[in-house]
Amino acid sequence: MKKAAYLSALSLIGFTVTQAQSSTNAGVSSNADGAIKSTAKNKADTSVKEGWTREGTINISLTELGQNNSWTAVKGGGNTSFFGVKGIISYNFNKKTGTTNWLNSFNGRYAGSSSSIYDPAAPNGHTSSPFTKSDDYLNFSSIYGKEFSKNWSYAAFFSLESQFERFMTPGYIKLGPAFLYKPSDHFNFLFSPVMANVTTKLTASSKPYLLFGVDSGKIAAFGLGAYARASVTTNLSKGILYTSTADVYSNYLKNPANMILNWNNLFAFTINKYIAATLSLNFRYNDLEVARMQTQHGIGLGFNYTFK
Repeated sequence: MKKAAYLSALSLIGFTVTQAQSSTNAGVSSNADGAIKSTAKNKADTSVKEGWTREGTINISLTELGQNNSWTAVKGGGNTSFFGVKGIISYNFNKKTGTTNWLNSFNGRYAGSSSSIYDPAAPNGHTSSPFTKSDDYLNFSSIYGKEFSKNWSYAAFFSLESQFERFMTPGYIKLGPAFLYKPSDHFNFLFSPVMANVTTKLTASSKPYLLFGVDSGKIAAFGLGAYARASVTTNLSKGILYTSTADVYSNYLKNPANMILNWNNLFAFTINKYIAATLSLNFRYNDLEVARMQTQHGIGLGFNYTFK
């Protein structure tokens, strides 16, 4: 699984980078006149604009959500298909002033649902559970960078990842210096050879146990390692907004071969100004939580507001 996690990490980062690069070339017309216009537009799109740029999505929808046992073991829910209500927010707010870049993002998900579980002993072959939480996630990150070459910056990075319920159990706080590559407003790549990571478990019920790599009787564990992250926010075509973040972390202090990886994807398909369909695909591997790949998907239809 260590090799699989390593290969998966490289594949996820590579895919995200490819998506970002290909998105800047989208829309080139097959005819000569269209190609010239499209090329001119792409050149404009690849520049980083001065001042603030904001882009995000708020979505509340009726949702079908599925997750495997590995995801359930960490986040809760069930190894089945859920039908319920889900809220999603994805927001990026960035500022460029001269050679200074400040990039901020907030992503959150919360869903409540009633599940249908296969049960051969039940009269209809299924049993239903009470309405309960089926998804819970939040992440905030901030990068402050000073350019030393075209598209490249020395940077400081901070992120906090957890969930709304059982906040910071587990929780992951990262802080450290990094190199930032930002060729456009739609894509950035960050790498740090020395990223500090603090893992927490703050609820009283979790303190007596060894969980998430935090020893029994303690509420936090410290790590120091290498970290890489790629982020994309782009319109794949008219009415399709794609947001993706992939990251990989290796702790030098404990089992560095056991990489921790995340890959979160959100597609928003606009039907009209306030109605959209969403597709979310999320993957995670962290053998301190559970030594298997965690997977989750969601398909929704409902109220949607995209803002810039």
